Amino acid sequence: MKKLLLTGVALLLLSLSGCAYHMVGHGNGSGAIPADVKTLTVAVNGDSQKVLSLFRKRLASEAYTLSDAADVVDEKTHAVLRVNIAPLTFVPAAYDVNGMATQYRMIYGGSLSVQRSGQNIWQSGNISQRGDVYASGGPASNEASKERLLRDLRQQWVTDALGRLRSGF
Repeated sequence: MKKLLLTGVALLLLSLSGCAYHMVGHGNGSGAIPADVKTLTVAVNGDSQKVLSLFRKRLASEAYTLSDAADVVDEKTHAVLRVNIAPLTFVPAAYDVNGMATQYRMIYGGSLSVQRSGQNIWQSGNISQRGDVYASGGPASNEASKERLLRDLRQQWVTDALGRLRSGF
């Protein structure tokens, strides 16, 4: 029985290494941004100035400086962090007995990528945050709840996105 178990474990380990299974990410602690990067440009799609502002505030580092693309002096030590924000999803999630929506689900999502010399060197995959708004007050109250939830989801998304960027996964 022990021999069969040991053989099974050995086969499992061999099959994982044989199919090129390995952990992804950067193990040197620098995350997805290579250690030799000295300048970094943050580019956000669309009109997402609030997201750009949050990234610029929280992405400060001693290893590199944040710069505009026009200010890049040395392409070899420069990288671009692309922040792609998906369209906001806001859909009814629950209804009352009369068929009126009483709860709406908001999903804020997007992805990150790091580029050097026009080539992608890292991608985060999809990152999303979701929350619910309950339609219990009048239109002004519902709109205020929606704006508050959007602000919270945006901040949570940036925190998660920066966590992925810093870990390299």
